[in-house]
Amino acid sequence: RRRVEVAREPVASGGPLVSIVVPARNEAGEIGQTVDSLLAQTHRDIELVVVDDQSSDRTAVAARQAIGDDPRARVLHGGAPPAGWLGKPWACTQGVLATRGEWLLFSDADVRHEPTALARALGLARRLEVEGVSLLPHIRTGSLAEQIVLPAALTAISTFVAPGPLVRSQRSRVAISVGGWTLITRAAYEAIGGHEAVSDRVAEDVELARNAKAEGVQIVLADGVELASLRMYRGLTGLWRGWSKNAGFGVRGGAGAALAGGVALGYLAMTPPTATVVGLVTGRRAVAAAGAAGWVAQAALHAMARPAVETRGVLSPAFPLGMTFLSAVTMRGSLRRAFGGGTVWRGRRYEEAR
Repeated sequence: RRRVEVAREPVASGGPLVSIVVPARNEAGEIGQTVDSLLAQTHRDIELVVVDDQSSDRTAVAARQAIGDDPRARVLHGGAPPAGWLGKPWACTQGVLATRGEWLLFSDADVRHEPTALARALGLARRLEVEGVSLLPHIRTGSLAEQIVLPAALTAISTFVAPGPLVRSQRSRVAISVGGWTLITRAAYEAIGGHEAVSDRVAEDVELARNAKAEGVQIVLADGVELASLRMYRGLTGLWRGWSKNAGFGVRGGAGAALAGGVALGYLAMTPPTATVVGLVTGRRAVAAAGAAGWVAQAALHAMARPAVETRGVLSPAFPLGMTFLSAVTMRGSLRRAFGGGTVWRGRRYEEAR
């Protein structure tokens, strides 16, 4: 629960050139607002490169329209990723090579930034004397499925994948960053091998954070819900595709470990409501009471996630359904990983994704 609240940082005045790299594939509907919000940053010393990752829509056109005649920004065509590379790491690498800033900010193409986001993050990095800051953005939702699944997803990440105490401990290898908003010095980025070191990784942001921690580079995870926002996936289909990719390939230890995690997640999710119903039906009050207590605790987890996710309190009892969904997509992604099916994302199949 402990968070570094970057929104309370004073706005940094002046400062270094920040190169902003935005990989974008088929984001014509979002890229314009993202570019607008980045060019409106109060930290004015920036250069922005939108890397068009072989989009089949009007992403590049929409980005150019948003840029207008601002000399600080341009659109770069990233080209096809070479063998052994996934699209996003390749696009990020091309963007970095085309820039010269002392600091690098990686933003996804669907993130909206408040005007002081960059200045406050720079101020936090200076105050803490760290090489990087990664913001946890506010997650917008537009469907019932998103409001049920995404609070559960945040809970799963902060318990199964990256518990806060382990992320903060320098003795632990556990690390995490948010690919949609990560600020890092160019020197630190190059020291950890950049995106070239994670060229075939699906969860490239997590792997970058692990590499940074292994090399003694500090990337502080900060609460950015007041400074950045995005809509992760759209509807049930988008959630299924997105989390199948993330959950199946985001766990170290192989497909077996990911599969075991998926099974455990489903078991923990459904035990309290199942015990409640079975206890009531069979007249075993102690079982029903224990199940109900667990169910209430799950609803409390949903409530804890609400500041970060756009959802409604009335949906708190549906928290087990969100966890069960994550269990299913984790098992699906793990089986694909185990049998060499790779992963499919934004119209491209990656057979050798890791």
